[in-house]
Amino acid sequence: MITDYLKAGYPVLLVRTHEPERFIGSATQQANGRTPYQWDVVRGFRELGNGAEWQECDPFDLPNMAAKGAEKAVWFLRNYHFWLNEPPVIQAIQNNLPVYKTKGITLVIVSPEGKLPLELEREVVVLDFPLPTREELKTILAGLVESTGIEPEDEAAVLDAAQGLTWEEAENALALALVREKHFDPHAICALKAQMVEKAAALQFSQFTETFATLGGLENLKEWTLNRFQNRRSGLPFRGILLLGVPGTGKSHFAKALGNEVGWPVLSLDMGRVFGSLVGESEAKMREALKVVDAMAPCVLFIDEIEKGLAGVGGSSNDGGTTQRVGGTFLAWLNDHSSQVFVIATCNDYSKLPPEYTRMGRWDGIFFVDNPGTGERAQILKIYLDQFQVSPKGKTLPDLDGYSGAEIRQVAIEAAYSGGDLTAAARFVIPISRSQKGQIDALREWARARTIPASRPVVQEVKNQRRVQI
Repeated sequence: MITDYLKAGYPVLLVRTHEPERFIGSATQQANGRTPYQWDVVRGFRELGNGAEWQECDPFDLPNMAAKGAEKAVWFLRNYHFWLNEPPVIQAIQNNLPVYKTKGITLVIVSPEGKLPLELEREVVVLDFPLPTREELKTILAGLVESTGIEPEDEAAVLDAAQGLTWEEAENALALALVREKHFDPHAICALKAQMVEKAAALQFSQFTETFATLGGLENLKEWTLNRFQNRRSGLPFRGILLLGVPGTGKSHFAKALGNEVGWPVLSLDMGRVFGSLVGESEAKMREALKVVDAMAPCVLFIDEIEKGLAGVGGSSNDGGTTQRVGGTFLAWLNDHSSQVFVIATCNDYSKLPPEYTRMGRWDGIFFVDNPGTGERAQILKIYLDQFQVSPKGKTLPDLDGYSGAEIRQVAIEAAYSGGDLTAAARFVIPISRSQKGQIDALREWARARTIPASRPVVQEVKNQRRVQI
């Protein structure tokens, strides 16, 4: 990955990676005839590949030492980012830039982070070393198969489960799954991977139990989304959907169930945990999170109540533009990413999202999730009566018109506590469609011409209205 930069004579590179040994081993093969050296703060420096002894070198004197050394050389500096903000180091690098270019010397700073001091931002190129590819993971798996004699039952599923791990993490996860389960179990690998993914502060590897069978209604949304998955192909945009709607109507439930329905892992992105107190920290966290998400592909990325995480993105916040920059990073990724990541974002308050967040093209579809229709309410009620083992009193069930799915669930819970009296339970639960009728009506009016109805009864109702108008 650095060959072209070495050929072009770049004097200083910074490579972001959590796998310094793998990167240095790979980059040494691409040294393009240059003599490779490695430095770390404990052992000092030495030439690679000839068994040379380590020699002491003060971190502050390292830029000068490299400039005085052999021509046509590449220096791999592990964790040198700790010294990059020191004025003597900044000045030494700046002073020696002409020397590096003249003598064909390149400093490659190998670091898990890519933050640079302002004085070096225009002088240093920042690169990312990618996580192992599917073919590389296949090599790891083949090595374990050869040493153990145990063949994977489903190689594709095992490789999918290991996607997004470093070489060492993948090796450890595969080996541990083999020890615990006596075979390469994708579920065991995913469970181990969940702990590793959560090292990224804003991400959580979510193992939900919901399925479409536990979600009543939303047939239009379910059918459309499954069709998207079944017919995806290379070169065809595959982005995600924005679910706008009344609170409690199953938007989050749908996102959680989709992963189980299509067999993809679900990553939850907590926008609130992206923001840090240090300058540039929030943007770095967002980039790191999205980098992990891309590496985890294929996967579903779930962002709940996106409007709250991006409050102030329209310019009203007092955070010096941090929210806007973080939002811009996310939008650029959403618009341009080519990885198989399907994003589902939910939103209850459209007024807090600026126009660029509701533009088609960034999303494959924008759906409006309203309160369930008559048939859907009966279906949802039955699901929760069965779940909470409620035997309803009386021969007729309350209609629950205007109740959301979450409110119907609460009715079932109240009935479980009151001996199955659904009518009394329904009187206890006041639906938001009554308590906040004005806000809900305004939301429906806004969504009428801007979104796709998530439920078939609503679609049919819209069609009937059009026939009447004709």
